[in-house]
Amino acid sequence: MTTHVHHLRGCAPAPLAHYLKALGILRLVSEQADPTARLWWQDEHACLATTLDESELLAFFAESYQPTPMVAPWNGGSGFYPKDNHSGLDAVVRSRHKRFSEFQAAIASARA
Repeated sequence: MTTHVHHLRGCAPAPLAHYLKALGILRLVSEQADPTARLWWQDEHACLATTLDESELLAFFAESYQPTPMVAPWNGGSGFYPKDNHSGLDAVVRSRHKRFSEFQAAIASARA
């Protein structure tokens, strides 16, 4: 099995948001696509080793990854209040892609 190393130059060890972005990518890839995926830091950016080549990695994020169903209905501007912009949540609810089913259930629960 071939291992591909992807240099994630937009994921630096600092600031914290970039570091967390790299960890999120590793979590999603290792949980949903390749349990052997590994991540390390090199030359001030993250490197992801996975069995997915570049096109497979891009296809995973564009077509098959399942977003973590986290919502915060108590936050202003979250899309759950009457005067909020609901377009983002509504787009997820209307989607027919199975990968959004857990997210749709979380939105329905928060709206109930």
